[in-house]
Amino acid sequence: MSKNGTINRNNKDNVDTWKLFLKNSVKFVDMYRSLLDTYVLDFFTEDLWNHIKPGWREALIGLTPSQLADFLCDNSRSPEEVWPLSLQALRVSAFTYTLPRKSVTTDASFKAYMKKHKIQQDLASEYSSCTTNFKQGSFCSKDSNSDTTGRNVVNDNYETNLSKNHPLQETAVVSWEEAFSELSPKTGQHKLLQHVFRRHLKPKKQHEVARLAYIAGNVARCACSSTMIDVGSGQGHLSRFLAYGHDVRVLCLEAQGEFVRGAKKFDNQLKETVEKMHRKYENLPPLPPPPRHTHCHLEPNMDPEVFREVVTSAWPELESCGFEHGLLGLHTCGDLGPTLLRIFANSPACHGVVSVGCCYMKLTVNDTGIAYPGYPMSKFVQSLKGNHLSYEAREVACHAIEMYSQRLHLGADNLKVHCYRATLEDIIVKHWPEHRHAGLRSVNHAHKMDFAEYAEAAVSRLKNVSLTKFGFNSEKTKENLSRWMQVVVYYSLRLLLAPVVESIILLDRLIFLYEKGIEGILLPAFDPLLSPRKSCVLVAIKKRSFCDN
Repeated sequence: MSKNGTINRNNKDNVDTWKLFLKNSVKFVDMYRSLLDTYVLDFFTEDLWNHIKPGWREALIGLTPSQLADFLCDNSRSPEEVWPLSLQALRVSAFTYTLPRKSVTTDASFKAYMKKHKIQQDLASEYSSCTTNFKQGSFCSKDSNSDTTGRNVVNDNYETNLSKNHPLQETAVVSWEEAFSELSPKTGQHKLLQHVFRRHLKPKKQHEVARLAYIAGNVARCACSSTMIDVGSGQGHLSRFLAYGHDVRVLCLEAQGEFVRGAKKFDNQLKETVEKMHRKYENLPPLPPPPRHTHCHLEPNMDPEVFREVVTSAWPELESCGFEHGLLGLHTCGDLGPTLLRIFANSPACHGVVSVGCCYMKLTVNDTGIAYPGYPMSKFVQSLKGNHLSYEAREVACHAIEMYSQRLHLGADNLKVHCYRATLEDIIVKHWPEHRHAGLRSVNHAHKMDFAEYAEAAVSRLKNVSLTKFGFNSEKTKENLSRWMQVVVYYSLRLLLAPVVESIILLDRLIFLYEKGIEGILLPAFDPLLSPRKSCVLVAIKKRSFCDN
């Protein structure tokens, strides 16, 4: 782990350190399954409060919401009161076995990885040219010069040629300073993206698109013949910016036809904007080709040749260019992330991967008997005793501890919804046990409602469930609602362990690549307050000798 909070490469010099880290993390999580393998909605039905050690309950229930927020923060001072040593050990261990989560404020570690990991003999000088004007928002564009392999060669007149870029390419990508400095105080929009790339995107997504496009663009240019395949591309927001803003050829693979249609619609809107620009200004240079979209579902252990056929059928020209490419995934939900890594590792033509994991609860696990589980991927983690991660543990790993801590600082009243849901579950299990753990309707601004209003809205989609005749004034319901702070404390304890679970999943993927002879890096590129569902970006590039074999 570097001083600036970046996770070092999984090379031979530090892989033993990461294996020890993983071994201890798995052992730590295994010790606290009684917390992780539960649902907060079962707080009353399973009497979860009494699952906590009495000394812990006494120490934590006396905290104010703000103090509880500090309990969840690694950089907060120790409590003034003496806590049980076991509770202190839990807290310290949770921080110890959590990978860095604060977004990096510089791209230095990414540059270092790219420079040290030589893809070809002149990588360092090529990458330096590609990033010279990054702060000013310039881009390394393809030109007519290329070497005999078809890989791009940056020409000597790069600085001069910047003025010839299309206006859509004259934009800064990202500041790599504090993430919130990227957003305009007045509008909340990303200051460094043109309107055409901000359209249809909330600030959270703008932040993700800007930062990931910068990373993927540089990987594409320096390792992948400026070609990226965006897997799980959704409606194509990242791909459009990568194609037009970073001059990268992009093919989008998306499993949902509805998203493919939406992506093409937004592409056409951008095309209309460009046509207006050409009518307004004379002699504008041509834009790079737009992203292409195709409907496709990837199998967990997809044969590289089958994958090649899918890609080249959608974009035949890539075959004539040697099919060198990289893989990109911003929404690698569940098993899609592991699938992406397996395709990357097994395909000789795939030279780089940029992947962001999410929705870990949808991962298949090795105890289901499937041949290629989403977790664990690596032989090392598979060999560790107690490596199982339950659905509950993987689900809580998707939640940002930083976001919850911020909400606690604002006052715990807005977190009463956890108690509302647990109280409602107690009523449902008593009267309609067949609806235990049912998926209820999401209720916006629930903390501003009274419990009766919330409950009626939440069960509105359940068949044969009517709460009106039961009333909401029973002593049991009143008692449950009065214990809302206990529910918040219990949820906070589980959330303290959540980053450890995510760290195990991410490092398992990094070690998997190392076992395949590929070094990678985990980069905490996104601010967890802006992008609470995503944290680290996994970047890996094959050595040129690896690709040529």
